[in-house]
Order: sequence, then C-alpha cells, then structure tokens
Amino acid sequence: MNKIKTLVLAMGTVGVTSITMPLHAASDAEVDALRNEVNDLKQLVQKLSDQQKIALSVSAPAVPPTTPSASPSPISKPGWMAMADGQTQVKLYGNVRVDATYDFKGSNGSISNAANYPLNKDDPRQDSLNVSAATTRIGLDIARPTQYGDLTGKIEADFMGGNGDNGNGTFRIRHAYMSLGKWLAGQTTSPFVNTDTSPETLDFTGAVGTGTTRTVQVRYTQPIDAQQKILFALEGGDVEKVGNVAGGSRFPALTTRYDFKTADNKGLFQLHGLAHENRVAPKDSSSEEKFGWGVGVGGKYDLTPQDSLVANYYHVKGDGRYLSYSNSAYAYDTTTQDINLGEFDSAVIGYQRKWSPILRSTFAIGGIQYKDDNIYANSNLTSTSYNKEIYNALVNLIWNPVKNIDLGAEYTYGQRETFAGDKGDYSRINLLAKYNF
Repeated sequence: MNKIKTLVLAMGTVGVTSITMPLHAASDAEVDALRNEVNDLKQLVQKLSDQQKIALSVSAPAVPPTTPSASPSPISKPGWMAMADGQTQVKLYGNVRVDATYDFKGSNGSISNAANYPLNKDDPRQDSLNVSAATTRIGLDIARPTQYGDLTGKIEADFMGGNGDNGNGTFRIRHAYMSLGKWLAGQTTSPFVNTDTSPETLDFTGAVGTGTTRTVQVRYTQPIDAQQKILFALEGGDVEKVGNVAGGSRFPALTTRYDFKTADNKGLFQLHGLAHENRVAPKDSSSEEKFGWGVGVGGKYDLTPQDSLVANYYHVKGDGRYLSYSNSAYAYDTTTQDINLGEFDSAVIGYQRKWSPILRSTFAIGGIQYKDDNIYANSNLTSTSYNKEIYNALVNLIWNPVKNIDLGAEYTYGQRETFAGDKGDYSRINLLAKYNF
C-alpha cells in the first residue's frame, strides 16, 4: 500500500511539472516521452493494486453460510439430565412412602378410606391394623425445545392399582401426557376436580368430597392475563357405566375450569363445570340416555405466611366418578327401562397452619349429602352401599426433621347414613413416613 501511495505522488509531481513547464520549452519528443512514462506508472499502480486485493482475499477467514436451525438449543435446567439426542432433557422425581393405619371402629381392611364404612347394625370388626408401601410413587418429567415452543411431558406411576395393603400392590399409571403450547393430550388430573383447593391430608383418599380423578383427555388452556386462565377438556372412555349394565356413553365428557389468582399470589379462586352422557343400551331398540352435569367453586387464601384456608363446594347430578365417596351416578330400572339420576351437594373446608419451618398441620371436614325425595333414593332403600349422607373430620401433624423427609400422624372420624336410615361410624389413626426425591 505504501508503494501505491509513493507512485501516486510521483505521478502527481510529473503531472504538475508537465503543466507548469512552458509549452514552448518542450519538444514533441519530450512530451511523448513524458506521456509514455505516465502510462507505465499507471499500469504499475494497477498491477500493485490487483496484487493487494488478491493478498487480502487469501488472508481473510472464510465465513460459512448460515442455515436455519430446526429447533433452538435447550437451556440446561438444574436437576435435569440431557438425553443422547442432545435436545431432550428429563428429570426423575417421586417418593418412597410407608403408611400404617389402625382402625378403632368400622374397619374396612385397607389403608385407603372408603365410602362404605361398615354399618353399626352389622357388628363390624374393630381394632384392625393395616400397612402398605404401595403408595410409593415415581415420575419422569420430559422437555424438548421446538420451533413452536417447549414440548413437555410427564410419566408418573404408583403401586395402588389393586389392593395395596399388607405387602400387596399393582403398578398403575397416574399421569402420562404430552403438551405443546396451549394443548395437552394424555392422562392427567381432570379440570373438574379440586386438587388445588383441597386440604393436605395423610389419608391417601383425602377428605370426603375431595376430587383426584385422572382421565385421558385432550385439553386446551387459554390464558386471559397474568392472573386468569380457562381450561376446556374432552375426556374419553366409558364415563359412567354402573355395574354390569350394558351401554356406556357415546361421547366424551366435557369439563372446564376457570382460574383467578390475586396479584399478590395470596388467593386462588376456581370455577368448575362438567357435562356427560349416561347411557344404558341392552339393545339398540331400548337405548336410554340422560345427561349428567355438575358445577363447583373453590378457593384458597393465605391469611398470613403461616395460616391458610381452603374450601370448595359442588352440586352434581348423574355423576359418581369425579368426587371421592360419592354413590354411583344412577339406578337403572329394568322394568321401566328408566335411568334414575342421583343428585348431591358436597363441601370441604380446611385450615392449614405452619407452626415452625419444620412443623405443620391441617384440620379439615368434608361431607356429601344426596337428595333423598326422588326415585333414585327410593330405589336404594335396601342398599348398604348407597349413602344418603357421609362426612369425615380429620386433624394431622406433619414433622419435617430433615430436608425431603415427612413424618406424620393423623386422626379421622367419619359417619355415614344410608337411604334406609342405617348408620356406620368410623375412627382411625394414620401414621406416615415419606422420603421425597
């Protein structure tokens, strides 16, 4: 480059000299010589300039062409493990749990609470011990980035698929779903049930009126703003087939839930809705259909950092699937070929207290009451498993001595009354040891 500058200055000097030289002082031969010299200098400058461009192009690093990425690279999450494809990440979680129950009155021979407490008139067994580790749970969260957002999934199972008492247990699926954006497909908790507004209990079933039903569904979630959203789900399967009655629903159940959270995150308010078909079809010509439906409302509020209240209420007709301890959805009259729907109200309320960073407890009461002046009630006057009303009350204390360890004790008292007026009392203590990972 310095050579080029020197030559340019020389050309300028020659040019100026030729201009200032008196025209009469230069012969034609001298002028031609100067012109030839200028042309030679121009060619030399051009040659050096070309050589400089070649040198620069050789020394500059090559820039590879950019290609669009099929999906963004995953962001590493604490506690997650990368799979062999370099995109999918998984996280293992669960708990090891051991339950022991002692029934002082009305034993049903299981660690799980049940809607059919033994009736007092039958002189039921008392003072019964049952133990289980079948409530142990294991799960896997899955995440993978895509051009449409994160594709996530969950697989979770426990061993309560059969009688999980006293060393028994059958592996069962609790959750198995995938979600992308606003859509979810697979098995998980129904939007109709009240898991977010139910009290914490040691009893695996929970307070009367608690809902934990998990269904196979296609669900759509629409956020409204930072505090609100609404969920819609179509839930498949034979929604409410009672006993050995032929038939079953032809359509999926429709469930919905509206969530509202306060701006300070202290409060949660929910509305629930349900509609599905009850159908009995011994023959095509004698098919009978009636729709079941339900509505619910629930809430949770933190009074202080240590104290919170939870409560929910439902009114349901023609359904016994979603809320624990409820009767079958209907009674079918084979003579009139009529479906007689059950109808009930349920309520649960609980107070939760954190006594210290390692000690917490809950007091809760829940109940279900059926309408008793209809054909459904009259058709079950002799049944020992169809309740006019049922409730239970419980209190517990949970100790967290070290991280991820829960040790707890809970006392429960319950009572039920059938449509015939027979009663059954229930009293038990539940002990728990659980390690969460």
